Amino acid sequence: MTTRASTHGRRQTGFVLLTALVLLLALTLAALVAMVYQANQARVAGNTANAQISFETAEGALRVAEGQLLSGAYTAVPFTVTGNNGLYLFNPLQAPYWTNPSTWTTSGATFSSTFTGLSSAAPQVLIEQLPSVAMPGQSLATTQYGGGVQTVNVYRITARAVGANGKAPVMVQSIFHQ
Repeated sequence: MTTRASTHGRRQTGFVLLTALVLLLALTLAALVAMVYQANQARVAGNTANAQISFETAEGALRVAEGQLLSGAYTAVPFTVTGNNGLYLFNPLQAPYWTNPSTWTTSGATFSSTFTGLSSAAPQVLIEQLPSVAMPGQSLATTQYGGGVQTVNVYRITARAVGANGKAPVMVQSIFHQ
């Protein structure tokens, strides 16, 4: 019996070792895939939070600009076709100013809002004074001939903000009348 056991032990070719190494490799690959997936999920969550900060900051800057229009903060500053520190007169013969990327990088083309939220930089605001209109129910004929009701000033306010890391730019707009 002793002889048989010793010959049987010599015929083993390391199958258990090979199986253990294959299983270890499979577990290692599964762990690496899980780590990469988790890292991607964390990056997606961070980008989503950053975009939300951008949106909320731009929305806050928009509301501040609307409040300043209501309070008359811009009545002493003239709106011009070429722009006066972010205050523009609507020009139907050219593309809106907010569509030009250089508007957002040129000094004096926009103004910084006092509302910064959690953004890494103050949001930029641009206000365009659109043609005045009559409100629903008002007669345009009486306004055209110098009588009747007063027209309403209409503004297009555009705010642009970035997130906490300076990325994920968001632009929001509102049409505002007073």
